[in-house]
Amino acid sequence: YLDVRSHRLCLCTWGPEAGPLVLCLHGILEQGAAWEEVAVPLAKMGYRVVAPDLRGHGRSSHIGTGNSAHLVDFLGDVDAIVTELTDKPLILVGHSLGSVIAAMYASVRSTGNSASLLQKVGALVLVDTVLPSDGNDNEVAEQLATHLEYLASPPQHSIFPDVATAAARLRRGTPTMSETLALKLASRITEPCDGGVRWRWDPILRNRTGIGFNGNSFPKARYLELLRRIQVPITLIYGDTSNVNRANDLSEQQAAMPQAKRVFLSGGHNLHIDAPQAIADLIAEAASNFYDR
Repeated sequence: YLDVRSHRLCLCTWGPEAGPLVLCLHGILEQGAAWEEVAVPLAKMGYRVVAPDLRGHGRSSHIGTGNSAHLVDFLGDVDAIVTELTDKPLILVGHSLGSVIAAMYASVRSTGNSASLLQKVGALVLVDTVLPSDGNDNEVAEQLATHLEYLASPPQHSIFPDVATAAARLRRGTPTMSETLALKLASRITEPCDGGVRWRWDPILRNRTGIGFNGNSFPKARYLELLRRIQVPITLIYGDTSNVNRANDLSEQQAAMPQAKRVFLSGGHNLHIDAPQAIADLIAEAASNFYDR
């Protein structure tokens, strides 16, 4: 665990402590342990893999009244984690929401052109990355009202009769997930309650307005500008059956990161589950290119 500004963040780790560092950031409502099938092959190659439960997720502490889970809060947590783990550039990997956090972080921590902001990212790997919306000024009032309602009365989690049922719910969302992994992940992110078990993650995370990913805090144009600032090697990995990106999204990502290596793998949005070995190999390739240069 790592304490960061009153939040306790849980870190999942694999591999030798002295190995080259790979930091993996998960998607919304996921957990660091979801990277296990990617991390184990990397650990066997000698890499140290660290995957935190982002604030409010997994076994990290809930956000709490008066605090927030905005994109800039996630960025601050990542900066604190990186500072704690190493003083050398690392390989940064992100999936879905985690890829957005990773890309934003790399845009301001990969330039190395300021004595006060040492280069912290050596290479960036984004797995089925996504774009914020354009933002709609007409929806601002409605979104703010929704956020206030969530703060005043957070939604309650569904109750499952047992961990096995929760595991089955995970597999329903990602059918390629093995029963063994589903049980392991479900055991880790559920807690006992009256009537069975419920998810551990903070219910406030259901509200994307609070995260700032609805386009009003970081509209797409602003985010694309951050992508253009990234000065380290980038690998973009997409699932060939994923439905989170439209053709125009892929074109805009390519235009913002023309230097990136683009790879399409067989699988959907959750490629770390659908194609873990292929993801591990691409991360290792990015790491090798950085460390061997």
